[in-house]
Amino acid sequence: MKKKKTTTVKPAPEANAKLTAENERKTKLLIALLCIGLSALAVVPFFFMGRSETGGGAFELRMPTTHDMFLHYDQMRSFYNGLAAGEIYPRWEEETNRGFGAPTTSYYPPGVYYLTSAFYAVTGDWLRTLLDAHLVMMIAAAAAVYIYARQTMGRSAAMAVMAAYIFLPYHILDQYHRGAMAELLVFVWMPLMLLFGERLMKAPSVTGRDRSMLLSMVGLAASYGAFLWSHPPTAYQFTLGFGVYMIVLAALRRQWQGVIAVGVASALGIGLAAAYLLPAAIEQNLIHREYIAETWPYHKTYMFVHDLYKTDVHRGFFKLIDSIWITGTALIALGAITLLWLKRRVLNEGAGLKQRVLLWVILGGLASFMMTSASMPIGKLIPGIEIGVFTWRMLSITTLVVALLAGAFTQAAVDAATRGSRTDRRLFVTMAALIVVGAAGFSAIAVARPMSDAVVFEPEPEHLNWATIPSTAPADPTELPDDVPQAELATEGTGEVAIVEWKPEHRILQATLKEDDELLIRTFNFPGWTAAVDGQQVPIRNSDDLGSIEIDLRAGTHRVTLDFLETKPRRQFRFVTVGSFFVLIGLGIVSFVYRKRRK
Repeated sequence: MKKKKTTTVKPAPEANAKLTAENERKTKLLIALLCIGLSALAVVPFFFMGRSETGGGAFELRMPTTHDMFLHYDQMRSFYNGLAAGEIYPRWEEETNRGFGAPTTSYYPPGVYYLTSAFYAVTGDWLRTLLDAHLVMMIAAAAAVYIYARQTMGRSAAMAVMAAYIFLPYHILDQYHRGAMAELLVFVWMPLMLLFGERLMKAPSVTGRDRSMLLSMVGLAASYGAFLWSHPPTAYQFTLGFGVYMIVLAALRRQWQGVIAVGVASALGIGLAAAYLLPAAIEQNLIHREYIAETWPYHKTYMFVHDLYKTDVHRGFFKLIDSIWITGTALIALGAITLLWLKRRVLNEGAGLKQRVLLWVILGGLASFMMTSASMPIGKLIPGIEIGVFTWRMLSITTLVVALLAGAFTQAAVDAATRGSRTDRRLFVTMAALIVVGAAGFSAIAVARPMSDAVVFEPEPEHLNWATIPSTAPADPTELPDDVPQAELATEGTGEVAIVEWKPEHRILQATLKEDDELLIRTFNFPGWTAAVDGQQVPIRNSDDLGSIEIDLRAGTHRVTLDFLETKPRRQFRFVTVGSFFVLIGLGIVSFVYRKRRK
């Protein structure tokens, strides 16, 4: 008796494609949820910490006092008020320095304040705004480093990079101890700069796809421009390392054409930030610029030195900073020895990971070295390096490198499992876990836990900003009077002054005088302020003792208008930023059309 033949019905290719696409969507969704979940785990507890004097409940929204939050809290509110008053780029902080104001965001990067203003427009609550802004910055940083890592690693390795990047202690310390909101944004831009810079250099990619050079130039320019708008000190430090990184990559690949493309994209990025960056550089003599250099001299902020801080208040913080440097430097050295020397065949050459590990080690090693006093002879030869104060801001760079090495160890473990090498697999799994789990544990115990007993943040009664006081005004804002009206006449009894409108950068006054007198305005006379009386522009004088605005008025009734306008450098470089933006858009459109035609 013949056996009946059984036939196996194979699914149609279309069904397989749909199943594969569905699995891909689910995987990407899970990765996105992991990114959000880990970011929330790192960020959200901070906003329920601190010793509340009011005895609020455990779930009361609050945060502990940090180093810089007093500064950011007042500046982000002033910036929002400027936007609400109709300014696209608010430059004048109205309420600071006892109402005499300051051109704060002409010198301090305003990038993070656009973010906080957007959230405040939605929430109407500043604490909730801070929570949302910190969470979004962490999610964006985690997503950026994951996308970059995926160029040379599998998903599991890239997820290890993402987790390490979130929990490594300096990243957490920037929020929990320093309150360095602007610096937290740099964690978004660093991996994106490496991503687009490598594409311009045509470095090997695990995907093997052709990348449009124009689109990569757009990406690098946008990332670098955003970096400069966010935090120039760290941007300058990373630029030095990024330049070395690209030159070494060009030497390894023997493809120097990409260096030109990287240079052009970087120049376009500077153009995007020109409206802020270049006027700040040109007009730095208009403020007491010596304050920063004298208060925090760059070459006295090296690791293990900390000459500026001898008090017990800061001793614990700098011990923490030193320990983060030690562990980060040790892990970079360990990665170099294990992945590049002892185990030479553990990394897949086809994906370009081994080459990247070499470059990451060079970048991290350079940053670690430049944070030590041994680098002083070299540092003094680098023009403008003082802008990077403090040296230990470069821990953000070593944080990126250590996170990437965690992924490299994970990928090596995956490759070892494929080869059937159990010994190698165990070694590399242990190394990856040491970084990821160790980072989470160290951050939880040494960084986050001490802040649970810190005093809850309360805004200061007044905001004083020594760094951006005009050079014609007293250097010490505590010497300013705190009982001066917004506007008054110099001589008592000669008339009256009424405020019609008072916005941060636009004021209208109605003055009625019985005889000629001087109008005194409680605002520093900083270049950009212009005055008009009855529609006719008039000169402004500095008051001798305060450096505030004085205007001569004749007897009668007058309408006085004050506006904070652009100086010549601000206007010129605004055009540069606008022009660079349209160039960026144009390159993006050309790239899109080119790729569409190729398809």
